[in-house]
Amino acid sequence: MITDPTVTILWNEGTVGEWGRHYAAIPRSTLPQSFGYASAMAKTRGYVPRLGLIQQGERPIGLLQVLQRRSLKLFRQTHIHRGPLWLGGTPTPETAEAVFRLLRREYPNHLFSRVSVLPELPASPEMAAVLERCGFRRIAPGYQTVWLDLSPKLEAIRTRFAGPWRKGLRAAEAAGLVLDVDPAAQNLPWLVRQDQKQAQTKGYRSASGTLIVRLRNALHKAGGVLMITALAGKEPVAAGLLFIHGQAATYQIGWSNAAGRKSNAMRLVLWRAIEELKKRGVTALDLGGINPDDAPGVTEFKLGLGGEAVETPGLYR
Repeated sequence: MITDPTVTILWNEGTVGEWGRHYAAIPRSTLPQSFGYASAMAKTRGYVPRLGLIQQGERPIGLLQVLQRRSLKLFRQTHIHRGPLWLGGTPTPETAEAVFRLLRREYPNHLFSRVSVLPELPASPEMAAVLERCGFRRIAPGYQTVWLDLSPKLEAIRTRFAGPWRKGLRAAEAAGLVLDVDPAAQNLPWLVRQDQKQAQTKGYRSASGTLIVRLRNALHKAGGVLMITALAGKEPVAAGLLFIHGQAATYQIGWSNAAGRKSNAMRLVLWRAIEELKKRGVTALDLGGINPDDAPGVTEFKLGLGGEAVETPGLYR
């Protein structure tokens, strides 16, 4: 395949504000490509961001955030996760190949340079072949999630919910639950502890509590945090944490206890979150990943909101 010679990547040119304006123009921007995420990763794990603007001729067509750290002044670790992001929708295979050839030359994978790339591209034999031709080796499956379109009116969004999901939501609305909306996530340490206990019980890996708190700290000033707790009387029975980044948001943590599951409280938490996100101008919600094989119940719950299930090609070296 002949790649496009007019494609270039400008590294660390312009200001962070200019890069941020391009990021804000992408409908489905991802959390790991946000500058708030880079800030949290820098403080938690020592990664330094490098910002790239992808151009075709003089026209910007995408952007990416690369996170790097060095150890012993000899070894370099590089992460490009959930990126690049594309300004005009999914690129053609020719354009994608031009970009990933540039990235492979910039970030070779060898003994002293460990590269982890989770491309934000649709899973397809064609895109997998592009990455292979560019010298990337697939080491793990891709990321699966559900994107929920928040641009329609609330009534239209609710109509798209699966029948059992709407039924559970109506039951939660009639259960007398009280919702606490916390735009600063002041009770986040409590929610992190509940999530870690839930992870041990259900056998999944919870996110680092330190990283989550620092993400909250990085995104809060820009109005990028939303935590909602459902209470039965004074007792919390369910809670959700969402991070806002550009036009999009990510459902980061969802927790409920036995009483919350019985009352379908998590449905009410998410419905209120959708209302709040729309007020803030968010147009797309990443429901935070699905795993049909290992977590079929969570997958069914998230698919029940009527969003679009997507999958990326894989994790590459």
